[in-house]
Amino acid sequence: MKILYDCTELSYYYDTNGHRAGVFIVALNLLHEFARRGFDITLYCDFRRYYFMKNIKEFGNYKILDSHSLLNKLIGKMLYLCKDLPYTLKTGLTILARFYDKYFYKKSLKGIEKIEEFDIYFSPFTPPSGDIQNSKIPKFRMLHDIIPILEKGMPKNTKDWHYKVYNTISDKEFYVTNSECTREDVLKYFTFIKPENIKTTLLGVNENFRPIKGSVGYNIPEGKKYVFSLCTLGKRKNIIFAIKNFIKFIEKNNIDDLVLVLGGSNWKTFEAELEKTLKRYDKSKIILTGYVKDEDLPILYSNSLMFVYPSLYEGFGLPVLEAMKCGCPVITSNCSSLPEVIGNAGIKIDPTCDDDLIKAYEKMYYDNFFRELCTERGLIRAKEFTWESCAKNICDFVQEKLNQPNK
Repeated sequence: MKILYDCTELSYYYDTNGHRAGVFIVALNLLHEFARRGFDITLYCDFRRYYFMKNIKEFGNYKILDSHSLLNKLIGKMLYLCKDLPYTLKTGLTILARFYDKYFYKKSLKGIEKIEEFDIYFSPFTPPSGDIQNSKIPKFRMLHDIIPILEKGMPKNTKDWHYKVYNTISDKEFYVTNSECTREDVLKYFTFIKPENIKTTLLGVNENFRPIKGSVGYNIPEGKKYVFSLCTLGKRKNIIFAIKNFIKFIEKNNIDDLVLVLGGSNWKTFEAELEKTLKRYDKSKIILTGYVKDEDLPILYSNSLMFVYPSLYEGFGLPVLEAMKCGCPVITSNCSSLPEVIGNAGIKIDPTCDDDLIKAYEKMYYDNFFRELCTERGLIRAKEFTWESCAKNICDFVQEKLNQPNK
């Protein structure tokens, strides 16, 4: 099978911000699984990220489709050459490129001909470019969540990036979701999608996630007990809730041998609110690690007393699965997709109830037997989630749809 694989998310390979998070991990692992299955894979991204992708040596063994017009290439080259400019200038150039894409972009007939030589187009997240949309190639895309719609309703502003994500959803294409929760949400808000054209496949977890003991680093005092949380630090992740109730928990119980470690990069829009919150509390009790390297995550999970993830909504929630795979007891939310991931392997709380989280902290801290039980259950449950199984489900779905008459 010849697959045109949208690599837009992978073009952020060298970034250490919110781009290199759950969706990036999915895109990377599915690419490796498809390659392992022997498919003929060619990478594809729109003109704005083309040169970023072309210059990532880790993907040098893959072909990348050269289907862009000369003008588009020039704009893409300019964006790449300006990648080290100050944030404000880069943002301005990106906005101009989006404006061009929206109002002046002209489809490339030669590019569309090249695209239609493939059996399918698969995107692990990114909405299809104009040339992809204008082609007749069968299109498959992963939908990870519809959080912006649940928060604000269907995007109406064409300048909003999410407008492009959701307004390119079509009844003529096929979709994969990462949880039943997400699938049900998509069918609810996009009623024109036929249920048989959208399939759920739970995600996997890498084998490098396993229990590891040793020195942790990241400014965590040697031998200090800590509660760990990992996410891109933003409002939906409910980090303020986790911080506030951690402080209440340790003050209520006069605990002085425990700190809260928050891993992950900040979203710019959340920095001020987080800083305002941290000023209210003893900063020695809260450690911000910033971006955590992939190779350091297993040891951070493994050595933590517990992992807390009280997100208000998740399409899946990979950090919960990673923590379980490392033998770390988990506290997470009882809503959206998170119960599908954790099962009975930890504590599920109402992410809006302070008392729920404080009691969960207390249970994990004081009850050693229960904590060990959560560790055992988590290790067993994590074995059910593999990238091999995830990729197989997608491939079976693709084959089923390609074999249908009048697809």
